[in-house]
Amino acid sequence: MVSLRDETPTDRRHLQRAADWAGLLVLAAMLWFSLSLLQFPASALLGTMIAGIVFGIKGSGMSMPRPLYRLAQGFAGVFIARSMTPEVLVDAMAYWPLLILVTALTLFVSFAAGWGVNRLGKVPAQPAILGSLPGMSGAMVVIALERGIDGRIVALMQYARLASVILAVSLISHFGAGEATVEALSPERWPESTVYPLVISAGIACLGIPLGRLSFIPAASMLVPLIIGSLLEASGSFHIVLLDEAIGLTFAIIGLEIGLKFTKASLVKVIGYLPVILVSCVVLNLAGLLLGGLLMLFLPVDPLTAFLATAPGSIETVALVAVASHAQVPIVLTFQTVRLFVVVLFGPFITEQLSKLPIWHRVSEEEL
Repeated sequence: MVSLRDETPTDRRHLQRAADWAGLLVLAAMLWFSLSLLQFPASALLGTMIAGIVFGIKGSGMSMPRPLYRLAQGFAGVFIARSMTPEVLVDAMAYWPLLILVTALTLFVSFAAGWGVNRLGKVPAQPAILGSLPGMSGAMVVIALERGIDGRIVALMQYARLASVILAVSLISHFGAGEATVEALSPERWPESTVYPLVISAGIACLGIPLGRLSFIPAASMLVPLIIGSLLEASGSFHIVLLDEAIGLTFAIIGLEIGLKFTKASLVKVIGYLPVILVSCVVLNLAGLLLGGLLMLFLPVDPLTAFLATAPGSIETVALVAVASHAQVPIVLTFQTVRLFVVVLFGPFITEQLSKLPIWHRVSEEEL
């Protein structure tokens, strides 16, 4: 038997790392379970994100294994695609002018928020714009790193806003969804005839592991399975099937990934930006509420559906809450998906062009 005195520094580091992971998983499970008892639809995501933040700020240096995170992104993409039924295409064609208007207004508000963060907080222009764009937080961070933009600022802005959106939509759905939430979160029964769709759906999600290596497609591990699954689902030829347990674990992994991004070092580095970033989060959420009110003037939707359709958060988060709270999922996903594709495909180009305008505060090296 090896005594404690015989342990090497490497052994002690391994033991400490194992203890950190055990503590993180226990805390995440406790918070997930506690929020589930309170019937929060996004309990898996919110609980694990809080646990990740605690350990991230503590300086544990932990991060989710890349293959596991890419797999979760793949399952998130397939999960979202599951609700991309033919009705979504019909809805999109039925009210496409409103769809374009709301998307354009959302982007305008996001760029305005980025300009405010730049002018008031002296955040460099391109990080301010990318950090304010809604739709897919991970993609914006990847795009920033690929283009040599300060990814720390973009990550802080994106994940701070994502945290605020998660809290907002969770609270709204908690008080607005009622007992339907319990039914939505109950285990799904599936007959033997769904075994093959289940295997195929999981296979599409597993593509996220190798696809995550494609650097020329931002967030390819989620985006490509989402596109493949959406095409199959929207065609009506195949119905995606996923187990509730897989969905819960998927968003638990994503929550941990988000939370562990909040390290003390990154927060200290950009601590001066926090007040204006938090104000921008509030502004973007209020703008989402106003745009949701606009949506209710033209479509027969409830307040929760309207806010989820215009909420400036990541699509996987909004989709999870929409499904769990029995909101009108096709409408929510139609607006969120169109905005997602516009942001990911055209956001970097628009950001580069807008940053050249003479309206921005030019940050010197002394101010960074």
